Amino acid sequence: MAIELVVVTPEGEALSETVQQVVLPGEAGEFGVLESHERFLTPLQLGPMEIIRDSGNEWAAITSGFAEVDGTRCVVLVDSCTLASAVDAGAVESAKAEADGQLSSLPDDEANAGERARLEGVVARAELELDVASR
Repeated sequence: MAIELVVVTPEGEALSETVQQVVLPGEAGEFGVLESHERFLTPLQLGPMEIIRDSGNEWAAITSGFAEVDGTRCVVLVDSCTLASAVDAGAVESAKAEADGQLSSLPDDEANAGERARLEGVVARAELELDVASR
């Protein structure tokens, strides 16, 4: 049994292949998609995506978005998708440390709420990428 997995980001198609199963981070919790799955559309949250193949499993870090499933295919629409094998741990740790430093020096007031949210997003994504790279 197999299902076509297509991951699309604003930069284009990040991944397109036939897999045995994919496990995605839904807003209500993780869920798996197999061939012949019931048709649905659901929101996704920042989290790890597990790609299950006959040849082994692979992990990817995905941002929030949507998944559309139709029984033969699972289309994942997200802002970014980083395969574990593509994570540069040194660069990610450096970016995380920089964002953490900026967060700690940023006043916690209404005027800085947007920048605080952006930096918290950078930290969360960096932590996720480091997590999937270590699996």
